[in-house]
Amino acid sequence: MAWYYGTYSCGHEGRVNIVGPTKDRQWKADHHFSQLCPECKEKERERETEEAKKKAAELELPELKGSEKQVAWAYTLRQKFIDFLDSEEAEDGYEYLLDYLECSLDELLKTKSYILATKTSAKWYIDTRLSDYRSILLMEMDAAQNYDPVKQQQEKELEKEIKAEATVIPENKITDTVAEFEVSDNVVRVYFEKNEDFRQLVKSKGYYWEKGAWNKKISETTGTAEERIAELGNILLNMGIPVRIYDPQVRENAIKGVYEPECTRWVYGLTKSDKLAISWEGYNDSLYREAKSLPGAKWNSGSMVVNVGHYKEVEDFASANGFKFTKFARKKIEEHIQTLEKADVVKPAPVKTEPDARGLKGILESDRAVLPDLMDND
Repeated sequence: MAWYYGTYSCGHEGRVNIVGPTKDRQWKADHHFSQLCPECKEKERERETEEAKKKAAELELPELKGSEKQVAWAYTLRQKFIDFLDSEEAEDGYEYLLDYLECSLDELLKTKSYILATKTSAKWYIDTRLSDYRSILLMEMDAAQNYDPVKQQQEKELEKEIKAEATVIPENKITDTVAEFEVSDNVVRVYFEKNEDFRQLVKSKGYYWEKGAWNKKISETTGTAEERIAELGNILLNMGIPVRIYDPQVRENAIKGVYEPECTRWVYGLTKSDKLAISWEGYNDSLYREAKSLPGAKWNSGSMVVNVGHYKEVEDFASANGFKFTKFARKKIEEHIQTLEKADVVKPAPVKTEPDARGLKGILESDRAVLPDLMDND
């Protein structure tokens, strides 16, 4: 590791720290200083980005989506792709490119239009930046032949109308950013900008961050996806956050606050034992003490575990404290009841006691025995 000093191609002086084999360091330093200095390089990138944005506007190309830095880079990458196609056309009217791709001019132009119209993710241009442009054209050619720009535009307009219809804005709006809801594969997803209040809210409601959205898996104990969307949507509207909910009825329920709050107190059935598990969210000393007072109750892995034989006491506890039973817990109780109903009811014989073979001697040696003749009859 060593510092090398030099003059960049822009005329500015600077230094660079070079690592690696000593014999290669001077070459690395010379290569480094043959370029623009970091400050001038950044200005050049900004200039290229602005120029690319201006050309994109003239061509009426769609805006790119991504982070600020991704978009800035992707604009120049897209422009390089356009420049490549323009240079090919200028040199030989696409003759070489058509031969290489083994396609017609109409197919090539369709592919060009398809890529520029549909590839709006900055990430796509960044991910393909090292690929040969001809390979990219080949890869997208089949999909491009079925692309109808008129139909695509109609679909975009329809999408805008649907989004507008699905969006509701509260009177006390605090932001123009919309929280958008989506449901797929029994998972509710919410898309929203980075916001600490929002993050704390959704985490308190059991959502987790994954793939750019806040997710909540829907199960028996969460209630339906529609209920959870209506609940969170109603809370967000009251916070002043606009929401986008595509289901008209769920959207109306969110506005009017029509939903059943999520229950977080449940009685589960344990699969490998004849036990019921009483579980609730958060710390609650009162619930703990009351559940611990149930017959034979033991605390285990975050739940109070009780033998299913005491289901009546558990039902009374659940009713008094707002607990619900899972289907499996109910099944376990029913199976226990059925087992008892099928069992024989018997009257057992009295317990047999053995006579004392020692007779009088045994009585006299007993600590508690008193001979009748010795009793005080007064």
